[in-house]
Amino acid sequence: MMKHNNIIYESFHDKTDKVVFFQSQHEPTIAHFHRCIEILYVIDGALDCNIDGENFCAQKDDIIFVHKCGIHQLYPAPDYTNYVLIIGQRYSDDFTSFFQTKTLPAHLKDKAFNYSLMQYFESLNKITNTTSEMVKKGYIQIILGSLLSHYQLVPVKASLKISIIIDALNYIDEHFTQPISLDDISNKFGYNKYYFSRLFNSYIGENLNNYINMVRIQNLISSAKKSDNPNLSDLVFLNGFDSMTTFYRNFYKYYDRPPKEIFKEI
Repeated sequence: MMKHNNIIYESFHDKTDKVVFFQSQHEPTIAHFHRCIEILYVIDGALDCNIDGENFCAQKDDIIFVHKCGIHQLYPAPDYTNYVLIIGQRYSDDFTSFFQTKTLPAHLKDKAFNYSLMQYFESLNKITNTTSEMVKKGYIQIILGSLLSHYQLVPVKASLKISIIIDALNYIDEHFTQPISLDDISNKFGYNKYYFSRLFNSYIGENLNNYINMVRIQNLISSAKKSDNPNLSDLVFLNGFDSMTTFYRNFYKYYDRPPKEIFKEI
């Protein structure tokens, strides 16, 4: 849905704001970005990587580190198996101060040291949905803390255009309950509204209004699932929609069932 040439914005990682951990094999990953830290441990094989314009081949027991909003793409070389750890913002808050202007290198090549962390990746791989959040966070702190103590930080290579988009996404997350117009947000960041609109469209693959309403719907559903008896009309206006008609028009762009059926899903 969301693309800029070959760059995809993965909104679902940002919106779930949790730890995502899985084992991946064989598949190429097209260029994408999100507001999460991503760490990949190469279990076997090799991957050709491009992280923020830096090209390298990651091999067995290498670690690939992608800072928040880093544009990254991965291709089998010719095959691979890896662990993928995506750390939502809520979990990475403890490390925010380390990653303001600097980050870990994208290619972490000390294989012996990296292998000493394999046990924690394997422990995360065994975790179930019922596992304590403190346990998950504990493993993440060990992995990130160990990497920070062993590898030297490097300056963040930030794209100005990506920075503008990220600032806009953060602004929308904080103000979606209020009216937000193209004029408002382009003025906020000091850009001509036509330029800003084209820039937002090219990276996010949606126009500004559609994206804002998608954020409103996601937050409305999240709020509804926390209530035993959610009141739809209250939620609609609390989440920034100006009418029920506007809400329904946007809701059915993403769902093929009534809101109350979606609310019941876990």
